[in-house]
Amino acid sequence: MHITHNNLQSAGLRWITTLLLFFSFILSGCVTQQAIPPAPQSGSEAPALQSPTLGSASTLYSQANMSLTQGRYQQAELLLERALRIEPRNGDYWYMMAKVKYQQNLYGQAVQFCLKSKSLAGRNSELVRLNDELIAKARQAQPK
Repeated sequence: MHITHNNLQSAGLRWITTLLLFFSFILSGCVTQQAIPPAPQSGSEAPALQSPTLGSASTLYSQANMSLTQGRYQQAELLLERALRIEPRNGDYWYMMAKVKYQQNLYGQAVQFCLKSKSLAGRNSELVRLNDELIAKARQAQPK
């Protein structure tokens, strides 16, 4: 078998093309995983429940809300932790986590979660008001 300069060039180009395709495939997977937009925030009295068709974070949020109203605070906390991993910039989720911490008598943590929620509330004045009320209640409940 006779190896020519053209054969070597052709083999090298195929190898480089294959390598570039491999890396572009890997990188495209990384980019799509980070492109999850946050859910819109509500302006109602309580944080709005998202439609379950919008994604699993809203479903987890709904389940956490139900657990909170039933007094199952640890379950609500676990569900909210999962929702926050999916949508960490959703102020409603942070507010509900603050409510859970308040119910668990962890008042300092409740205040911290309210502050985080307020930082994400944007123009949602109702969410800001709810956080301010919970902060006041938590500070009043803290032992002196």
